[in-house]
Amino acid sequence: MMDRRDERGTAAVEMVLIVPVIICAFLLVVGLGRMAHARQQVEGVAADAARAASLERNTDRSAAAARSTAIEALGSAGLSCQGLALDVNVSNYRPGGTVRVTVRCTASLGDVALSGLPGQRVFTANATVPIENYRAS
Repeated sequence: MMDRRDERGTAAVEMVLIVPVIICAFLLVVGLGRMAHARQQVEGVAADAARAASLERNTDRSAAAARSTAIEALGSAGLSCQGLALDVNVSNYRPGGTVRVTVRCTASLGDVALSGLPGQRVFTANATVPIENYRAS
């Protein structure tokens, strides 16, 4: 039978070993949540930009509307992109056609780097919106 005095200090050793693992797991969950939120925000920005482009009357104004809407939507979403690339495809721009917008955002994840996630990640989203059939030019 073991003496109770032989087990003194084991709780402290167990805590020293388990607390860093729990903290890293928590940071991983937070980081994955941030990544999912950023992906959702970029998809929403692409949809908003494509919708804004589809409402304009010509291709030049469509591209400008998509760009300004994307920048505004990113700002209001609270997503900070270190690098933002926006591609507006208006090759099928006609009544009944479509407008396609691709948004690429390089987001920083440096504040959760202890979790093992990369310091930054590129999120890409596409959105295609139809142009109304019966629109006045």
